[in-house]
Amino acid sequence: MIKKYLPYLLAALVFFVALAMLRPPEQTQVAVAAVDLPAGHILTEGDLVMKGVPADLLPPEGAITDPSQAVGQALRIDRSAGDLILTAHLGEKPVTLQPDERAVAIQVSDSAGLAGIIRPGDRVGVTAVLTDGDYTVQGVFSKATVENLRVLYIQPSFQAEDPAEAAGRIITPDPQTGIAVQRQRSKEGVVVLAVPAKAQAVVYDFQSSGIEATTAVRLVNAVELLSALDQADNVKLSLYLMPDEAQPMNTSGLWLPELVIRQMTPTPTPTPLGFAAGQ
Repeated sequence: MIKKYLPYLLAALVFFVALAMLRPPEQTQVAVAAVDLPAGHILTEGDLVMKGVPADLLPPEGAITDPSQAVGQALRIDRSAGDLILTAHLGEKPVTLQPDERAVAIQVSDSAGLAGIIRPGDRVGVTAVLTDGDYTVQGVFSKATVENLRVLYIQPSFQAEDPAEAAGRIITPDPQTGIAVQRQRSKEGVVVLAVPAKAQAVVYDFQSSGIEATTAVRLVNAVELLSALDQADNVKLSLYLMPDEAQPMNTSGLWLPELVIRQMTPTPTPTPLGFAAGQ
């Protein structure tokens, strides 16, 4: 009797197993961006929608299952429509410009941009490194130009998650899926600085360099100065980090060839023709 119904029982078993395998994976309702959202944006209810995401694709922690967890907080990084919003993306206070400030973006390399360890709110100075355009005189001139500028933004792909990770691979939520992945930090990036709109003095303090010359001062608009230096083909910009209540740093600038000291070999003095040997 059992043998008679065994094929039917096995068929039913296979059917239920196949049905279980075809069943969609369990999903969790999590918050995603309803529209494109920039870094620093304060989230509102209209910025978020709930979306079902397979539970096994979510990061171990950080997914937002209740919009109230995110409303009223600022985004640390840009989010595109449909991107997951994680708790790791929240909490950075929005940075705003003062009435007497303007935002200026500059391109920096890894070494010139402090390896990406700077953060919004840090104070930095900018050094311009100029390569002489005259090929008959090869040299580099370096001058600290503008100081005490506030960092507004640093490109996420350039920013180091932690100073200890500045030179290597770092683990961070993927911008599109929110899933924790390993990525290589970019060696170049854009940094946005808050620059005073009024004219600033660029001081050439020759006396501090041991040069007997009158100190020279150039009044420049730092917005125009940084924009011009950033676009010049023979200039590279380098940032340096400043402490709180930093003392002003005035220099004469450095012309690199002046650091080179060459040992001079005396030139032999020719013998006058009238005193030549045998005369």
